[in-house]
Amino acid sequence: MNDGTQDQVKVSFPASPAFSRIGRVAVAGLALRLGVDIAEVEKLRLAVDQAVAALHGKGRINLNARWMPHQLMITIDNPDEVLDEPTSRAVSSSLAAIVDEVHVGPNAIDLRLGAAGV
Repeated sequence: MNDGTQDQVKVSFPASPAFSRIGRVAVAGLALRLGVDIAEVEKLRLAVDQAVAALHGKGRINLNARWMPHQLMITIDNPDEVLDEPTSRAVSSSLAAIVDEVHVGPNAIDLRLGAAGV
């Protein structure tokens, strides 16, 4: 499905647990459309769920998924919430076991699934 160009999908939703499913569904739908293996889709759903949960609170969560050949990158942010250092380390450690690459900033989490899954 990937034609070699970079594309993206953006989703924004309230930073409340009641809306967490929106992020999971968006990423799973996109990954399936791109032909990602179902086991990798489940990993992505879990990673997105954990990232979204870490950023719950005030404001809105923004999810930006970008894909290029052999790579799916997801940024999840909430400008109104700041992760403290212990939470940031815990989230980073947890997500590193799920996706190929993770970067946790003060109010954003970047995830990458590389060539093996995409």
